[in-house]
Amino acid sequence: MYEMRAGPATTSSPGPVWHVMAERDGCTTLCGRNLAAGDPLTSIRQDALTERYCSLCMTAVQEILQVQKS
Repeated sequence: MYEMRAGPATTSSPGPVWHVMAERDGCTTLCGRNLAAGDPLTSIRQDALTERYCSLCMTAVQEILQVQKS
């Protein structure tokens, strides 16, 4: 299971998106961003967020699951 945190978008999209955290250190996302637990965007109220996800993180999760499946 992977932790998700809100952080800046990796594209030109405005506002925060959900990122998937790497298991190795808990501060780096699967797309390579550094999101420490105390970062301002990680404490945004849940109802203020949209249902937008980092496409790079989602692609990384898909690849990990495909490898585990085979």
